[in-house]
Amino acid sequence: MADCLVRNSSSLRAAPILAHGHGITIEPILPALLRGVIFISVLAAPFVAALLAG
Repeated sequence: MADCLVRNSSSLRAAPILAHGHGITIEPILPALLRGVIFISVLAAPFVAALLAG
């Protein structure tokens, strides 16, 4: 049982979360949004640097 818990908690992939009492799954949207924000900021960094440099 402990191996299963450790394996599940150390997993880096997003797993659906079961809503208690409703029988539906809730996808964790925050990690996806965070990856998107980081991706956009990395792409925009050279343009922001060029604007600040004049």
